[in-house]
Amino acid sequence: MELIVIARPTLFKEECHLVNQLFEAGLQVFHLRKENADEAGYRKIVEGILPEYHPRIALHHSHTLANDYNIHRIHHTESFRKNLAPATLPKNQVLSTSIHQLSAIDAVAAYHYSFYGPVFNSLSKPGYMGVIPAGFHLNKPNSNTKLIALGGIGLSQIDQVKEMNFDGIALLGYIWNDPTQALINFKKAQQHCLAHHQPF
Repeated sequence: MELIVIARPTLFKEECHLVNQLFEAGLQVFHLRKENADEAGYRKIVEGILPEYHPRIALHHSHTLANDYNIHRIHHTESFRKNLAPATLPKNQVLSTSIHQLSAIDAVAAYHYSFYGPVFNSLSKPGYMGVIPAGFHLNKPNSNTKLIALGGIGLSQIDQVKEMNFDGIALLGYIWNDPTQALINFKKAQQHCLAHHQPF
């Protein structure tokens, strides 16, 4: 099962160093999303990450930076995606997006993968409640878009998400709520995911 890490929403000291450590430990995809950062802020983070890891970064904003670095992963927010014509999507990039209702899965058929959630109560946003009912099992027979579970996922939920038939998980709060434990927690989650790994 694929493991993705999403950036902490706000900037913090030692962030780039920790991200480099996660990549060194085997992180395959890092989603760079900063709620209040401008292009200069995004550029500073990218330049703080070792160049050999740039192909593993997915940009949520400041997409033009992909042209300046070896970045081929672009994320479209739900609102951004809804204003795009599918024919305008670039063919030479790995594209991701987000949905919050399974009924929207057909609308993201042109994307390689999509986040879906919140699956459980958020670890990073108090009051952001999960939407998945008990006994949920994902059924997407007509879609090639991989669905990545997002929201409230810690170590004890990984096996449960796999049983729900998701293609992978995205971690945010479990990794960044205590940055001093980021690498340790990543390695624990990685071991759980490797037991269910499928090519991504």
